[in-house]
Amino acid sequence: MKKRFLAALMALVLVFSAFTGFAPVEAEYALTEEKMKEVLIAVKGKLDIPDEFTEFDYSFNEYTGEGRYYFNWTTEDGSERINVNADAYGRVYSYSRYDYSGSTETEGMMPTYIGEELLPKAEKWIYEVEPQLKGKLDLKRCNYSSYNKRYSFGFVRIENGIDMNDNYVSITMDAFNGNVMSYSINWNFEVAIPKVAAPIGKDAAAGLVGDTVKMELQYRLGYDKDGKQKVYLAYNPDRTYVAIDAKNGKVYLEKNYWGSGTDFDEGFNDMEAATAEADEASYSSNGKTVRLTDAEIKKIGDVKDIITAEQAVNLIKNNKRLYIDPNLNKVSSRLYNRDGEYYWSISLSDDRPVDYSSSSYRDYYRASASAQLNAKTGKLIQFSATTKDYYDYSNEGSDKFVANYTKSQCEKLFAEFIKETDKEKSDYVKKTGEYERTVTIYYNNSTKDYDKVGGYSYTFGRYYKDIPFSANYISGAVEATTGKVTSYYVNWTDAELPEPKNLIGEKKAFESYIACDGFDLIYELVNKYENSDKYYGVDKEVKARLVYRTAISPNLIDAFTGKQIDYSGNEYKPAGVSYKYTDIAGTKYERSIKLLADMGLGFDGEEFKPNQKITNEEFEKLLTVNRYSYYSYGYYDDVAEDDDDPEDLIPDDETKVTRQEAAKLIITAMGGEKMAKMDIYKTGYSDEKKIDKENIGYVALCKGLNIMGAKSGKKFKPTSAITRGEAADLVIRMMSVDF
Repeated sequence: MKKRFLAALMALVLVFSAFTGFAPVEAEYALTEEKMKEVLIAVKGKLDIPDEFTEFDYSFNEYTGEGRYYFNWTTEDGSERINVNADAYGRVYSYSRYDYSGSTETEGMMPTYIGEELLPKAEKWIYEVEPQLKGKLDLKRCNYSSYNKRYSFGFVRIENGIDMNDNYVSITMDAFNGNVMSYSINWNFEVAIPKVAAPIGKDAAAGLVGDTVKMELQYRLGYDKDGKQKVYLAYNPDRTYVAIDAKNGKVYLEKNYWGSGTDFDEGFNDMEAATAEADEASYSSNGKTVRLTDAEIKKIGDVKDIITAEQAVNLIKNNKRLYIDPNLNKVSSRLYNRDGEYYWSISLSDDRPVDYSSSSYRDYYRASASAQLNAKTGKLIQFSATTKDYYDYSNEGSDKFVANYTKSQCEKLFAEFIKETDKEKSDYVKKTGEYERTVTIYYNNSTKDYDKVGGYSYTFGRYYKDIPFSANYISGAVEATTGKVTSYYVNWTDAELPEPKNLIGEKKAFESYIACDGFDLIYELVNKYENSDKYYGVDKEVKARLVYRTAISPNLIDAFTGKQIDYSGNEYKPAGVSYKYTDIAGTKYERSIKLLADMGLGFDGEEFKPNQKITNEEFEKLLTVNRYSYYSYGYYDDVAEDDDDPEDLIPDDETKVTRQEAAKLIITAMGGEKMAKMDIYKTGYSDEKKIDKENIGYVALCKGLNIMGAKSGKKFKPTSAITRGEAADLVIRMMSVDF
């Protein structure tokens, strides 16, 4: 190994001796043979590079101003690779190990390690690579993924017992051999850490946030469990970032600063949604007699209420308020269904031949427009037209660009258009935004170009009883030369809006908000940038300050209950809950339960109750996980056996899940329902007659896939209830099957 290492260094000597005229930005970080050797020795002193990694190469950059070294080792056959990124001090900022061999030796096996066993190994590895981190890491995440059969650990920096979330470490480890597969660190080693003897206190800081933040009441659009739109009322803060100095209560509204004369120098502690379109379908008799079903006949009957394509096109072309270029001579149309409603999609274009040899933009500009209308009512839903964005003329001739309409006139025209087009909605909207639409004017025989206002875009937001509904709006644009509408878009839901009665009020909403996880005493890193000729023209200075900071997410409070809710309007439950139980140690299913917990699956409370019969609701909760996010290969070679008598287990009050029902739920969750319904299966169990006929296929598949076997001897015992512990084991087995 030493000979190969010396040979690699000699290769470096030969390479670097060939450089001439190299002028690094900072001499301290200059790329030299000696510096490269120094960094490489420091890195290899921290990392174990196995002997089989015989090939070596490198790269270097200094765009950060400090110099970064990239070392790469590969095996002779190229099947494995190790990459390392280090700075000029030999600090390792990232490490990754790749195996391209495609080995399947671990398929069907239980991992050698679970998270709690790998954690000490991960910490030991980190401290060997970077000793300064010892005692400064706070574990925030431990997850297992069998997609790559690895555990992932996430740490944040901790100083004086306080989290410093802006600095963190991530490491992943192979769950079978314990090898580190990746490591990355985001850490500022130079920043001074201030100490505050007596922080002002969380309640006092919360009060200062309350003086700064306003809780705004809004209607919001979400979706229920069936995917249907629903509207909910929520309070949310008008500022997402507020920090309170832990020493003096100073309020900070910025985390990044430019130049001097700011809080940085004063010291610290001192759209448009895509339209879903249905696929067109064509039918052919192909010489056969075709029978239409009642459903088909009913659906076809809807056609009598639909306007023709010609009528739809005329509604667009004859609308005097729309910007329709006179050369739009080609038309295409398509009828589609969305959410039970029919719409016409209309496309207009100018298909005149283009003479690209002309130097004039006006000679080859070709207009186009598109629109969508409700196919029953003819109401315009969406419109967009191109305009001559560039005006080309010689010597300011007769076609000189002129804006004939002012901003206020254009706004009035658009408001009138909304009212004419959709009177019902116009009563619930008011202007919430606008911006100028500029056009670039090119003067022939001149080097001067000019940008002028060619129109205005507007957004009219939906309101109900003076409460904004930001997800619903009508937007569009008006051209300033003609006063015509060049774009129009309606984003609206027909879902019922809850009445704003018995609301908790802004004060209670803030109390609920500030009590959520995410408002804590932390160290944060603050940046000051200044213009410079150094490193892409910017200098950067970093300081740390101790603050109470709002990092609450989601930041929505239910307007009726005061509970924290997610962006679909449902009560928020933190993801990645760390499930820990007091009643599973030494039990048969301990390892399966812990594996589920490492994937964020489990039951609330300190007890798992492995011998308690599981309910349908509980079992389905475990099965709702997308198994491909966690498992792609198996753990087990054996079929589960359990001789516990269900009648001796702890009872509960809800419907139990029998073994045959569990088999059906599992195969259905795996997408095998259609296969299971085929009448081709034999289970081989002596009590097969006790299995409901419609469940035979599900039970047989579970047996064939080694998910669920005989309960005792050759009996399946289809009507016996399964326990929580069994369910955990079955879910692990289900996820382990490459089905």
